[in-house]
Parts: sequence; structure tokens; C-alpha cells
Amino acid sequence: MQHHQVHCDVDRAAGVGGRERLGEWLSGYGWLITISRCPDGGRHSGAMDAGLAAVLGATVGALGTAAAGATAALLSRSTARHQVKTESLRALREARRATYASFAETADRYMDMLATTLIPLDRVDRFPDQREAWIEDAHKRWKKALRFRQGDVQRGRVLLHLDATPSVTAVAAELCTRAAVLSHATGRAIAVHKGQDLDTGQLSPPLPSYAELLTGEGHDPEVPDLDLLRSQARDAYKAFLDAAAADLGENGLRG
Repeated sequence: MQHHQVHCDVDRAAGVGGRERLGEWLSGYGWLITISRCPDGGRHSGAMDAGLAAVLGATVGALGTAAAGATAALLSRSTARHQVKTESLRALREARRATYASFAETADRYMDMLATTLIPLDRVDRFPDQREAWIEDAHKRWKKALRFRQGDVQRGRVLLHLDATPSVTAVAAELCTRAAVLSHATGRAIAVHKGQDLDTGQLSPPLPSYAELLTGEGHDPEVPDLDLLRSQARDAYKAFLDAAAADLGENGLRG
């Protein structure tokens, strides 16, 4: 705090008690002012008026400079926070984009593998003389798709669960359910053609949960329409792409 001593005729310039009020007003802004009567009993020169004006002018100027500096500092901090938030959200969006794209690619490959399994199955009855060969071909393709689902698809689901929003996760779960139903139905069709279960060797009835799901959608659990199940799985895949695109477009910069 700076100390200034100003001599003036307080009674005439500020009224009775003005010395105390003026001193309190100036000290409130960081100035320590000692105001006393002029030695000549109240008669003062223009130089003293100029000195008081200079002190008051400096006080106002200092206040204005401090206010401007505080405003600039606040604006700078606000801009910096906004920039950090924007960059963080952009990084989150890019991470989600990579996760969605990876899962979509994995799911698409899995669907293609199941689709190629249906090709030899479709030829079993059309080419009876090569029936056993077509069944074995379908079985090999199906097992390859199953291993892919248990490995790559499952890893993709885990990463998706970590990065995706709840809405996208729900659509992805529906896609995986549809793909699993198609896989199970395809394996069931192969087992029926072979006359034995693919795991135990003895053909057993369809799983209750699987049969209930297919029955609820109008399918015959023993002989489901594989083409229709494939179409439903593809529809679920498209729904996932739409949900992922909507999430990146609408929520990508809002967390």
C-alpha cells in the first residue's frame, strides 16, 4: 500500500468531516492517504489542488488497469478450458470411431463366413451324389466361423463395451444375438444332415432358449429358414452401423 500525504482545506473542499470520509474512500482502493489542514489555516495554492487531482487520477487509472487485467485473465482462462474440453471430446470421438469401425469390420467378416457356410448346405439336396462332401464342407466352414466368433468377435465385443455409449452397446448386443442364432441354426442344419450332433455325436432336441426364440418369431426350431435368419442378422448389422454413425455425429463432441 502506498502512502501519500495531501494538505488541503478539508472543511471547504469536502465539508465538515470530509477528511475522514475521503481518507476512508481512498484507503478502500489500496491508497493510504493522510489528509491534514493546510498550514496557512485553510488557504492553499493551485499547486496543492493539482497534487490532489494527480493522486485521484492515478487512483482511478490504477483501478481501471487492474479491472482490465482481471477481465483479460478471466477470458484467457475460459478460452483455455474450452480448448482443453474440445480436444478431449475430439479424442474420445476418434477412439469411439476406431472401436465402432473395428467391430463393424469384424462383424461383417463373421456374417460373410456364416453366409459361405450356407452355400454347401444349399447344394446337399441339389447334388445327392456329392451329399457327404457338401455336408463336410459346410461343417468345416461352420467350425471356422465359430472359432472366429469365439476369438475376434468376442474381443471386439469387450472393446465395444468399454468405449461405446449404452445405446450403441444395446444395438451391438442385438446384432450378436442375431448372428448367434444364425450360427446355431446353421450348425443344427448340418447336424440334421449328418444325423448326429456336432459335439456329442447323438442328435438331441434344440436348446429350449433357442427353440423358444425361434418359435416366438414364427420359425420352426427343427427346420428354421436360414435365409430369413441371415437376412435378419444383416438387418441388425445395418442397425448397428446407423446407431454408430448417429452417435458419432450427434454425441461425438458432447462426450
